[in-house]
Formats: sequence, structure tokens, C-alpha cells
Amino acid sequence: MNRFVCILTAGKGTRMGSYASYLNKAILPIKEKAVISHIIEKFPKKTEFVIGLGYLGNQVQDYLEIAHSETHFHFITIDKYEGKGSGPGYSLLQCKDKLKNPFYFVSCDTLWSNELDFNAQNNWMGTAQVGADEIQNYCNFEVRAGRIVSIKDKQKVDPLTHESFVGLCYVKDTSVFFQGLEKLALKAGEVQVSNGIQALIDSSIVETKHIEWIDVGGEVKYKNEVSKYKNYDFSKSNEALYILNKRVIKFFAEKSFVEKRVLKAVLNPSVFPHVDKHKNNFFSYPFVCGNTLYHSNTFPIFRKLLIWLDKKLWKKVNDVDETAFRAICKKFYYDKTLERLNKYYKKYSYSDTETMINGQKISKTSELLKQIPWDTIYDGIPSFIHGDLQFDNVLYNHQTDSFVLLDWRQDFGGVVEYGDMYYDIAKMRGGIILNYDLIKLNLLKYEESRDGIYFDFAQRYLSNKYLQILDTFIQKKGLDVRKVQVLVGLIYLNMSPLHHFPFDKMLYSLGRQVLFSTLCFDNEKK
Repeated sequence: MNRFVCILTAGKGTRMGSYASYLNKAILPIKEKAVISHIIEKFPKKTEFVIGLGYLGNQVQDYLEIAHSETHFHFITIDKYEGKGSGPGYSLLQCKDKLKNPFYFVSCDTLWSNELDFNAQNNWMGTAQVGADEIQNYCNFEVRAGRIVSIKDKQKVDPLTHESFVGLCYVKDTSVFFQGLEKLALKAGEVQVSNGIQALIDSSIVETKHIEWIDVGGEVKYKNEVSKYKNYDFSKSNEALYILNKRVIKFFAEKSFVEKRVLKAVLNPSVFPHVDKHKNNFFSYPFVCGNTLYHSNTFPIFRKLLIWLDKKLWKKVNDVDETAFRAICKKFYYDKTLERLNKYYKKYSYSDTETMINGQKISKTSELLKQIPWDTIYDGIPSFIHGDLQFDNVLYNHQTDSFVLLDWRQDFGGVVEYGDMYYDIAKMRGGIILNYDLIKLNLLKYEESRDGIYFDFAQRYLSNKYLQILDTFIQKKGLDVRKVQVLVGLIYLNMSPLHHFPFDKMLYSLGRQVLFSTLCFDNEKK
């Protein structure tokens, strides 16, 4: 007999805060895998999974079909997943036709670390001890000699005499369980799983199994779990990355980003991985072997990279209307900068003021922007570009002596086919100054006081030498080093509202500092 597991993903995940605004909580990433992938991997390979779909259900189905293409899924659309009369018990009833044999039920926000015994002879409920301050938020069982004798669902009980349901159980007597659910008794306005559990208790043996439980069903709990594997949350609110089953999967809340990134990969397959699967908000490609340039770089490798980029990536586009391209550059550099700054100011209710930063008086951001020679900035070089060309997005394989570019930007001012070569060079320079892999290790410091702002960050010992190599390349190409430096300052400002504290504030201050030092140097020369 096949083994069946039911995982419900229909709920809106209101306890997940801002995360639930763009992703179903079942596919929130932890340790580069979706929560639901961690659950699936706990069961033997030939297991069949019944997945209840509701809120952002298409995301869940698309993800599972790409990430677990060899797994047998039954997708059930739940017709009512919010409001009175909904709930996990109602969703389970919707899946009833696929659950006629004994099955396991798992909440999509339940993780555990111990192994399960798949030879159970009786119904069992996974339980754990919960503190008195939150026990009333759970379904709780009175247990005697390892068996459940009564239920108190979402009520204040004594944690010394009760164990809490973790959202994982084995239902052997399926007909009895579903008869209990069909009573549609409401608790807290919803049909709960406890209705079926009560029916099992009334007619048969229901054991408890101790579960080493990891509850990721709330925003704080999810963040705490993520922090175990990441020193700093470098993620963005509109995208997600997964690496599993020898595949890399990218999610974007904006479907057009996926379409454009896939198109861009096709336009220059010699520099990007081969995207072999894409659907709606997801695309994926086979895992590429190698190390990022942050971990494999040497002076010869870096010089070799610049030659490779010049030959393979930065292919000039000659039939671009100059006026039209200047308008695209204005949209990308000037208009987008103002939009991002407004986003940052709203985030912190910030007023643009003159500020002491690392002991130096820095002009208002608006004043710095006025000093930028925008006509020169708009005079870009139309070519094929990567769009986020920093060392974390460059893989080098020592065995094959080859490069591959990852996480490319989907467009430049709305254009997929080309962008400004200066932007790629500035992105690279910005990543040499600010080593993003070290930021991910939380190797930064940011403080605000009445005396001003102080920040610092870890940087590789040889960073200045790499900057010299890059500047020499820029000059040999007949390009403007100072223009690249101004773009680096703008890049940091543009990045600032997209990240979390304190990195966002450090980026904003660093961007101002870079612009000030570059523009002041220009003014002194005059």
C-alpha cells in the first residue's frame, strides 16, 4: 500500500507578517530550501503527497513541480480558505477523496529534527512541551501512559499535565477521523483538526509521539530559524532563492522579471547557466560547480575575468538611437535614484540633512545629486550587460578554468537586450569596496548618535590592489574612472531601501560618503 501524506498550504499565513504578502508560507526559504521541501524530505521517496492549495496556491504547485519533479503529488484546490467556516479541518475534508487509506497529516509550518517510525500500529499525534505563556495558542492533550485521554483546543491549560499538538500526526482510522470533521463544529470561527482527533479518542487508541519540534508558523519564529543559518538576512522582499536536488530555483514576485531573465539568458548563453525550466514566478537551472570570485580570486584570475567579460559579455550594440539611449540612462540613473531615495525616506521618516559621517561633514543628499554631472552620466555605452556584476555573482571553476555569471538583472531601464557597460563596471567596483559575502556574515558595524553616524565593515586586505587592476582596465578602454566612482555612490544609495537594518542605513551613508569624496575631488581640481 502506498504511503500518503497530506500537507495543507491553503491559509493566508497572517502570522507571517510582511513575508505573506508575496510568498505562500509553505515556500518560504530556510537554509536554501522551502519549508515544504524540508517536510517532503522527511518521508520515503515513494510517498504520495496530497497538497491542499488556496492562498497563492499556484506558487506552491509551480514550485513543487519544478523542485520535486519526480515526486507524486495530488493537488486539491480548497474552495474556502479564509473566513468563518474555513480552517484546517475544512481543508482536510476537501482532500478526503484522496485520503481513504491511513495517512500522515503535516501543517506546512511544522518542522522537526527526529526521525519518524513508519511502522505505527495505532493513530498517533506528535506532541511537544510548550511554555505557559503561549500554550493557549495550541491544541493541547491530556496524556496518560503515552495515550491521549482528552483535548483542550486553544485553551489555557497546565503545561505540566498537557502536551501540545505540533501539527504532525498519523491517522490510521480514516473513516472515524473524517466523521468527526464532518460535524463542522467551529472553534475560534474555524473547523479545526481537533474535531477529528476527538472522534479518534472516543473510539480507538491515540498515542503520542515526542517530536523535536521547530515551529516556523509566525514571523518571529521564522526569522529565528533563518538566523541559525544566516548571520545576516541579505534577502529581498520580492524574491527568493532555493538550492536543492542539484538545481537552483529563483522566485520573483513580479512575473515579468522571470520572463525577462529567461530571455536574457537565451540572448547570451555563453555567460549564463542554461535555464531549462520556467513557469510563472519561477525559473531554474542545473546547479553549476565552482566558487564565487570572492572565494577563488587572484590577480591573474581577475585579469583573466576582465578579458573574458570584454570578449563574451560586453558586446557593443551599434544600432541604438543615441537620444533614446540617453533617455533610458536618465530613467535608470536619475529617475530610479529619486524613487529609491523616497522609498528609503518613507521607511525611516527620514529628513535629508547635512550629517557627520565617520567624522566628516557630508552634504545633504539632494545637494550631492545637484553636483553630479548628469549629462556625462547619461552618456553611456550601449552593450549587453549582466546588471549586477559583483563577485558573489561570478563563479570560477578551477578545473575547467571557466567563468559563469549568476543572478543577472532582468533589464536596464526596461530594456532587456542591452544596457550601459559603465553600470556593470561600477557594480563590480562597488563589490570590491564592499565585500557582500562578508556582509552576509554580519561583519559590519553601524551606530547613530548626536555626534553623527559611524560605520565600518570588513574588507579584504587586497581590495585596493583589485581596484587598481580594474581602474587600469577602465583607462585602457578609454573610459572615465571618475564616472564609475560616481555610479558606485548612486548604486549604494539605490540599494539602501531594498535591505534590512543596519545594512540599509550603512549603504545610504556609504553612498553619500562616496559621492561626497568623488565630487569634492572634482571640485578641487576645478
